Amino acid sequence: MGIGEQATTTPALVIHELATNSLKYGALSAESGMLDISGSATDDEVCLVWTERSGPTVKPQAEAGYGSKLLNRIITGQLRGSIETEWSEGGIIVSVKMSAQRLAA
Repeated sequence: MGIGEQATTTPALVIHELATNSLKYGALSAESGMLDISGSATDDEVCLVWTERSGPTVKPQAEAGYGSKLLNRIITGQLRGSIETEWSEGGIIVSVKMSAQRLAA
């Protein structure tokens, strides 16, 4: 599956924001922290699962910050997808679903 020229910046921004948060607050801020990024695709949808483990204890934010709001806006608006965050005891799990058609544009 390819990413179209016009859509390239948006998934890069998503990954950059997730990586920045992980380096500041999550698994990548700890020497023992681990990150697993997996994905799958169908004709209609691309799914990305960002899983952090063995980092500092995570807990949901009382209010979404600028980065979280930005991610939600670009994933739902530009990529016609969804983002779900699971604040598990072992680390954060972020599931992103994106329209394959919007990515190919």
